[in-house]
Amino acid sequence: MPEATERLVTLLADLRSATAAKKCHRCGCFRGTVEQMRKALPALPEEAKIELLPLIAEGESKLVSSEYDCLGCAVCWPANVLNLASEEFPGAAIGVDASCPTDIPERTQGWPPYPGNFRVLDAAGDVAVCVLTSERLIDHLASAKPDRVAMVGAVYTENLGLERIITNVLANPNLTTLVLCGADSQQLIGHLPGQSLLSLVANGLDERGRIIGAEGRRPIIKNVSSEAVETFRHGVSMVDRIGTGDVAEILDVIGGLPAQCTRGTAGGVTLGPTPIMAGPPARLVLDPAGYFVVLPDRTRGVMIVEHYQNDGTLAHVIEGPRAEHLFTTVIENQLVSRLDHAAYLGKELALAEHAVATGEPYVQDRAPEPLSECGSGCGCHPAPSK
Repeated sequence: MPEATERLVTLLADLRSATAAKKCHRCGCFRGTVEQMRKALPALPEEAKIELLPLIAEGESKLVSSEYDCLGCAVCWPANVLNLASEEFPGAAIGVDASCPTDIPERTQGWPPYPGNFRVLDAAGDVAVCVLTSERLIDHLASAKPDRVAMVGAVYTENLGLERIITNVLANPNLTTLVLCGADSQQLIGHLPGQSLLSLVANGLDERGRIIGAEGRRPIIKNVSSEAVETFRHGVSMVDRIGTGDVAEILDVIGGLPAQCTRGTAGGVTLGPTPIMAGPPARLVLDPAGYFVVLPDRTRGVMIVEHYQNDGTLAHVIEGPRAEHLFTTVIENQLVSRLDHAAYLGKELALAEHAVATGEPYVQDRAPEPLSECGSGCGCHPAPSK
């Protein structure tokens, strides 16, 4: 059997396996693969279309709302499908990174800026320890409280996981050394974050943001600037002890590290979006579309939204049991034109819905006096007399 035919047979078998597995139906890996294969279908040979079309359609019928981006399964059938498809149909431009999430996580204040499975020991330390997938080592090493160690953490993926390492390390100017230890992933289509990280330091990224020489499943760096990657590569010393799981041996490695007072740099560094600090609102201004009065009706279990023109004329009355139903109707009818008023109405509808459900009292909020010229519920107009 020709190699290409064997590859296609395996691709079809893995797509069937993913479609049959309930855990895949809720996983972003499966969704990304099905969507990517559907997108690539027009560029495939006719005989491949005949085989793939019913499987893609069946996969689409199994899709539900994604509950998790990636489970880190020992065998990831969706990822294997895309890998095989990109090899079998090189002219179809199949995106092999489509089955793994690469969205940047929410940044937090303080250090480290991104969350993860780690323990912070001493933020002033110059050493970070990554135990790769051997998360059991985190507590053992943290309990030993080794000198100079700022944090001990695990990493599971060679895309988002490595991005968090780069950003968290560069966000602390004290860190000069990163020790890799513990077990790297050895799955059929493993992420191999350790091997990928060493490849990143040794080789950098290609023009697509892919780590040169990485053997992991999806070694794509999307959310960290090239300047930050280069600063990490040339400024942080890597200590490769991948495969070492003995706590005493790891502690000996840490204890024998030479002191490094400063970290090298490679130009300016951009670590991602800078948090915007929220401040008090500016003076509210009139919405040309009018203003709203929100009234909960607990007897009927609904909320009523009265829409008034700016001259006080009642223009519309909308009612419904859910805040999103009311808000959607307001938008569809173009009854609000300013974002601050839209935000205000959404807040009030959520409070009114809670009041209807719990029986708690509801009084439409008033903007602080400095923001209001008239003292109304929306900060623009007085509520009409009843």
